[in-house]
Parts: sequence; structure tokens; C-alpha cells
Amino acid sequence: MEMTKAERTRALRYKRPALATMGWEAIMHELEEIQEACDDVAYFIGDEDELLDAFDGDADEAWEFRMGFSKLSAKCNQLGEAMYEWNDRDDFDDCTVALVGNRYDLVGYDGYEEDYYSLCRYEEELAVSEAGKRLMRQTKAEMIASIGQALGTMMAFLDLRQSYDYLKATMDILRDENHSILQTVKQIEDAYDKAQEHPESWSHDSRYFDQLTETLPPRMWVE
Repeated sequence: MEMTKAERTRALRYKRPALATMGWEAIMHELEEIQEACDDVAYFIGDEDELLDAFDGDADEAWEFRMGFSKLSAKCNQLGEAMYEWNDRDDFDDCTVALVGNRYDLVGYDGYEEDYYSLCRYEEELAVSEAGKRLMRQTKAEMIASIGQALGTMMAFLDLRQSYDYLKATMDILRDENHSILQTVKQIEDAYDKAQEHPESWSHDSRYFDQLTETLPPRMWVE
């Protein structure tokens, strides 16, 4: 029985493999997401006073935090431009797959579906072998240059991702703290309104009111 075009392309997915999380397409997509997230930080940070409040008035820490996102956004742009300089994007994937493809999950490109799909173990072995064969067709000088550029790109990307994870964790802590403070302030307002409406219950509500105010950071009272 003659195979359909879809079946033939599916059977050849391993011919164009990539690391699932560190292929050319995957890296470019994540770089765009990280850069967009870094640029969006300005919307959360707001003005300088709000950022200083988050760091208890430490101007140096606040400036370093803001600059961290700005520098990371610039690095994303710089690495993205370097990625685009590859004459053949498949050459990058051939280098990474041939070198470390047996240690990472691989995906293969389906020309019919025009998308990447996970490979089974047998296909992964074929993919690593095929990538190695293509790499070996280069001259020694070309091979060394390609491998060096690919490894340098991967190391730069992993370093950038780690920096982003650190900054994002800090941002999440600040967001959680601010959200918690806003909730407490709202509860204090509700307790105060209730006391105004029902003065007879103040003796009981005052203890709850005091408990809430004690949870607010000292900087709230300075303001």
C-alpha cells in the first residue's frame, strides 16, 4: 500500500531534530517571552516611590532590581540577534543534537504538519545519528566553529534563563507581599466601618483590629 504524504513526512521527522527545550525555535520563543516579561515589569513597579517602599527605602537595592530587568531585556535582544545570524538554523540544532541529543528529549519536524513533535526512543537514536552525519560533512574548521558557536549560545541562554528565574522569584515575592498588605488594609477598613456602625461591639472588634494593624510593616505607619 502506498504511503500518503502525511505518513511519509511523519516517518522522516527524525531527519530534522532539535532539543525539545533548547532547539533554535524553542530558544527564540523563550527569549521573546522573557524579554516581553522584563519590559512589562515597568507596569508593576510603577513610580520610584513604590519601588523604594518594596525595598524598605533602600535606594541601591531598588535601582539594582530595576536595572536587572532592563539589562536582561537587552541581553535577550542581543542573544536573539546572534541567533538570527546563523546561516542555517538547522545547523545549530544539528550541533546540539549530535553532541547532547542522547541526554535530552528530542523533537522532530513534520513537514506536512509544519510543526515539531516528540520522537520515540528509536527515532531519537536515528536523529542523533543523522545529525552527527551532517555535522561530519563539514571541514574540521567549520565543525569547530559551528560547535563552538552552538555551545556558546546554549551557555549564554542558560545563564540568561537562570538570571530571569532569580529576578522573577524576587518579583513574585514583592507581588505577594503587596497583595497581602492590600488585603490587610481592606480588612482594617472593614473592621473600622463595622465599629462605626455598631459601637457596642467595639470592645470585641478592637482586639481583631489590633491584630490586623500589627501585621502591617513599619513603613506603612511612616507613610
